[in-house]
Amino acid sequence: MNKKSSNGVKHFYQHTEFSLIVIIVILFLASVFGTKNFFSEYNLMNLLKQCSIIGVLAIAETFIIITSGIDISIGAITGLSCMAIALLQSKAGMNIAASVVLAIVIGAICGFYNAIIIYEFRVTPMIATLGSQTIIRGAVKIISEAKTVSGLNKSFTVLGTSSVWKLPSLALIWIVVAIIAIFVLRYTVFGRNLYVMGSGVEVARLSGIKVRKMFYMVYSLCGMLCGIAGVMLAARINSAVPTGGEGYEMDAIAAAVIGGASLSGGRGAVTGTILGTILMVLITNAGTQFGLNTFVLEITSGVLITLAVVVDQIKSRK
Repeated sequence: MNKKSSNGVKHFYQHTEFSLIVIIVILFLASVFGTKNFFSEYNLMNLLKQCSIIGVLAIAETFIIITSGIDISIGAITGLSCMAIALLQSKAGMNIAASVVLAIVIGAICGFYNAIIIYEFRVTPMIATLGSQTIIRGAVKIISEAKTVSGLNKSFTVLGTSSVWKLPSLALIWIVVAIIAIFVLRYTVFGRNLYVMGSGVEVARLSGIKVRKMFYMVYSLCGMLCGIAGVMLAARINSAVPTGGEGYEMDAIAAAVIGGASLSGGRGAVTGTILGTILMVLITNAGTQFGLNTFVLEITSGVLITLAVVVDQIKSRK
């Protein structure tokens, strides 16, 4: 093996992705041989479905984190889109295509609103999206009268239970979103500009990037992906609840950070986010199969997130 190849292998081994793959494989094998039902078809399909919705949101969060921002309203936007599609189909009698499009548009509008508050009024992303989260949660409870809404079109709910090529339809949506996101970040001007923005707004301006346009585009894109996640959630649970999507933002942020996205901005990859999503969901699923206390699993996830942030800070200092 020549020196160049040796350096390439060493570089791969140092990657966050390799570490995650090793941890995932070990945990997966331990679950297969240590429990009775983990490797059952039902549980594996359920595992993929759990990954799908969080996976789409984690990709949305990755786009934001790369710009050195953060969006903690994504869970609320997902819940709003989920409630919107349920109300449009069950109460307004709207057809599937129109209701899906409108639910996604609603998500994009919420993201656009976040961009206005963050860019035009210079509010920090965390505070701006915290306010949005609270507003949206209240709006969902008002339009739903704080009640569960069911009665969705049966042809639509098939999305949450059907499979294609032995993969859940929801997982296929996640895969398609991931492929498109990888292409956007690696091969488009928009994707490259996001990384430059992560180095600083002034740096981006001096590089000739239209910062205002980028802010509106990336937060609207994030909102649109939340809308897609809301559609997936409605299809999966065959209803919409006032608390839909609650806590999803923390899982999405954790998956992105564990996958190598830097909270300081300028670093992040969809491949790492995918692995981070799988690890987060796998810990919960495997822990349940092993009969571990749910509170212990929460502590484990919290420790994992903390370690990921600490490692990120050490890398940033270096």
